[in-house]
Amino acid sequence: MRFPLSRETIVRLLLLLALGGTIYKGFMKTPEAASHLTPKSFFDGLVNDGENTAIMKERHRDVLEATDKAVRVRLEELRLGLYKPAPGSLVSEESLVRAIRKDEATRARATDDELRAMEKLERARRLEAAGWRMGLLSCPPAGEGRP
Repeated sequence: MRFPLSRETIVRLLLLLALGGTIYKGFMKTPEAASHLTPKSFFDGLVNDGENTAIMKERHRDVLEATDKAVRVRLEELRLGLYKPAPGSLVSEESLVRAIRKDEATRARATDDELRAMEKLERARRLEAAGWRMGLLSCPPAGEGRP
């Protein structure tokens, strides 16, 4: 059987190939497929993501510490009379004290975020070391839903 090679047929064929490639690429990004078919790439991605998250959280905490230090220095200068805000300035002793309290709360959250990022990285490394694979069809029920 012979198909005519018209422009329309070629475009349809190329669209089908593009659709097939898109479906394949999407399927290979799912943990069900990737953990079985490309485990090295899958775990490299998990560990790399965990490392990047941990680095970003650590940098964020460092920036918050530097900001807190700068605000504390400005408050000390204000109290010693070395710094005098311009009339109508938004900077005052009260605003600096509020900023310090806010920075302390934000730094506490940033420390927690950094801890969670390190836990995520360790979890990815444990999964890789254990050779974990996600089930292909369905996951067994977990927790209270288990019969």
